[in-house]
Amino acid sequence: MIAANNGSFPWRGLPTGPDLLEALAQPAGPETDRLRLLQDRATRESIDEQVGAGLDLVTDGLIRRADPVEPVARLLQGMRVGENRVRYPGRADPVGQPVAESEIGWNGPILVEDYLFASRGASRPVKVVLTGPYTIAHLADDRAYADASSLAMALAIALNQELRALQGAGATMIQIDEPALIERRTDFPIFTRIWEVLGRGISATLILHLEGGGLEGLYPGLTRLKRLGGLSIDAVAGRASLDLFREQPLPSPMRLGLGLVDGRNETIETPEALSEQVRAAIGLPPPDRLILGTASDLGGLPHDAALGKLKALARAARLLEQG
Repeated sequence: MIAANNGSFPWRGLPTGPDLLEALAQPAGPETDRLRLLQDRATRESIDEQVGAGLDLVTDGLIRRADPVEPVARLLQGMRVGENRVRYPGRADPVGQPVAESEIGWNGPILVEDYLFASRGASRPVKVVLTGPYTIAHLADDRAYADASSLAMALAIALNQELRALQGAGATMIQIDEPALIERRTDFPIFTRIWEVLGRGISATLILHLEGGGLEGLYPGLTRLKRLGGLSIDAVAGRASLDLFREQPLPSPMRLGLGLVDGRNETIETPEALSEQVRAAIGLPPPDRLILGTASDLGGLPHDAALGKLKALARAARLLEQG
């Protein structure tokens, strides 16, 4: 059984946090090299904190990202980050609205350098986290395609090249966040085509992470997505989804990620309560196909609350392994 973080880590509470906050407030220029150095340090600290909490699978803390969409919108051809702020699906936090100004294309690696830095020397596997094309398209101010589905398909073609680059760099597990699907379930037939294009030629394990609600109306159709290696669900906001696995078990060898700890509040869950929630669910895959994770992003929490939640998650996994 694996205990994992599915998103960012609150870098402001890290030892490098105050200096990094100061550097981010400076205009771009001579400070850029210092900013990179501080982000490097904070990334290492974030990974160390996650490993110290007992996690088996970590992220780089998403230290270098202003928000979940910004790195893609800023670096893809034909896109930029606009001044408007829009709500990220499944969360209250606003993000900079991506603007599609012309034909979308892949200019080159977006997250590869971040992954390589994080994975070198890490004592646990590092999972890449990327917001998917469907969600980006539905957040965007589309001035190029005038159709969200067409824009999403163009993004899928471009991000497929990013996935290939990450795979070539050694990434074995890549999480695709698509919370907009929870809010637009009737688009699932369109989503299946977008996902197929996104995953073409990818042998790395692709984990689809859905935050903000349950799977009603989407499951078991999700299990038929091509090249889907794992399904990660929000078992807090969508707790009723656990009953769906009683009726239709997840097909082997697909992994199931259970988002059990909540980044939407500071209350630290107990390992005992988390482990009992898993034990009480009927129809779950065996332990070697289960990933206990975060239901929603922890990056907006105080450091101690986020760390406490990850420790509880890791401890719950160990309790479940003991039987």
